Amino acid sequence: MKVPLVMDACSPSEEDLLAALEADFPAWGFIVSSKKRWWALRGPLPIDRLQEKDVFDCDTAAELRAALVADGWGRQELEGSW
Repeated sequence: MKVPLVMDACSPSEEDLLAALEADFPAWGFIVSSKKRWWALRGPLPIDRLQEKDVFDCDTAAELRAALVADGWGRQELEGSW
C-alpha cells in the first residue's frame, strides 16, 4: 500500500481525502503542501509517453479529482483497462 506524501500535518478529513484519491487513482502519488495545495504526480514517464500530463495541482481535493477525471483517469483505471 502506497502512503500519500504529506508536506505538513493534515487534518483527519484531509487524510481521508488523500486515502480516497490514492484508492481511486493508484497510478498517481498525492501531496498536500504546507500551503494546502493539492498535488497529483506520476512518473518518471517513459520517453514515448513524455507528452502525457504527469502533474496536476489544485486548490482542493475535489478540484484535483475533477482534473484527473477530465484528463481521462479514474473510470478506465478502476475498470482495469489501463
